[in-house]
Amino acid sequence: MASKLEKSRVVKEAGGVGMILIDETDQEVAIPFVIPSAIVRAKTGEKILSYINSTSMPISRISRAKTVVGVQPAPRATAFSSKGPNSLTPEILKPDVLAPGLNILAAWSPAAAGNMKFNILSGTSMSCPHVTGIAALIKAAHPSWSPSAIKSAIMTTATIVDKQNKPIRADPDRRMADAFDYGSGFVNPARVLDPGLVYDSQPEDFVAFLCSIGYDEKSLHLVTRDNSTCAGAFKTPSNLNYPSITVPNLEDSFSATRVVTNVGKARSIYEAEVLSPDGVNVTVVPNRLAFTRTGQKIKFTVNFKVIAPLKGYAFGLLTWSNRMSKVTSPLVVKVATASLGLVR
Repeated sequence: MASKLEKSRVVKEAGGVGMILIDETDQEVAIPFVIPSAIVRAKTGEKILSYINSTSMPISRISRAKTVVGVQPAPRATAFSSKGPNSLTPEILKPDVLAPGLNILAAWSPAAAGNMKFNILSGTSMSCPHVTGIAALIKAAHPSWSPSAIKSAIMTTATIVDKQNKPIRADPDRRMADAFDYGSGFVNPARVLDPGLVYDSQPEDFVAFLCSIGYDEKSLHLVTRDNSTCAGAFKTPSNLNYPSITVPNLEDSFSATRVVTNVGKARSIYEAEVLSPDGVNVTVVPNRLAFTRTGQKIKFTVNFKVIAPLKGYAFGLLTWSNRMSKVTSPLVVKVATASLGLVR
C-alpha cells in the first residue's frame, strides 16, 4: 500500500491532478491517495494507453466519489488474508476465524498523520480490533470464563456461509473458500454470548502441548517461569483441547480426544452431526452428550479412518447440536503419502 501511496505523491509533485495506476494486486483495497486516483488491471490499462496514444488531446474526467453499499458476496476472504496450513504446528488449524478487515473506516490519531482525523485501512490490524471487541463483550457477560473458553465461543459460533446463505468465497478468483481461508468461519457476535458448549483449556494443557511439539524442560521453563515438567505430555499435539481438529499426517486411523464444558442450560442433550472429509470416515464416541448441570464436563473421542485415496487436505465438520445451540468445529485431514497405496 505504501508504494502505491508514494506513486500518487510523485504524480502530485510533478503537477498531476489525478492518477490511473495499473496494478494487479489487491484491487479492492482502498488506498488514501493524495490526489484522485483509480487502480485498474493490465488489460484495462492497455486500453487506456491505446486511447491516449490514438489522439493528440486525450481527455479524462474526475467524478465525485460515491459510497457503494450492499456489495455481494459478503463476507468473503480477501486475497491478502493469511492462509493455512499452519507451517509451524500443522496439528493446530490456522487461521482461527475470519473477521472484517477490508477498507475499514475508523478514527485516526493526529500524532500519526498531522490533522487527519479518519483513515481507511485494511489487514490484520483492522480485523483484530473487531475480534478484541467481541472477546471483551464475552468477558463482560461471563467474567469467570478463561481465554480458551472465550476463544471457543467465538470459533464454534462462527459461520461458513455468506449473507445469501451460500458458501463463503475467497478472492481473487472467487473460488469456494475452506478452513485454510476462514478457520472456523466468519465471526458472529450475535451468537457468542450463548455458545452452549465450550472447549476449555488450562495452563497445564498448554504445557502438555508444548512438550508434545518438542520442548524439553529447559526450554519449557523459559516459557512457564516455573518448575513445570513434561510428565503429562500429549502423545500428539492434535490432543490439545482446541475448538478445531487437524490431522496433518493420517496413517490409516487416528483418534483425538476433546472435552466440552456445558455453559448453557443445566439439563441439555447434544447430538453429534458429522460431515466427514473426502476419503475419510469420521465417527464420534459417544455421539450423544447428556448434561445435568451447568459447568459439567464430558469427554469424547473423534476417530478418523482412511477409506479412499486422497491427495492434499480435505475438510469436514463436527457439530454438537440441540434445539437451542449448534457448536461447530472444523475437521482438517491430510492422508499420509505412505497410506495412499494401502487403502482397500
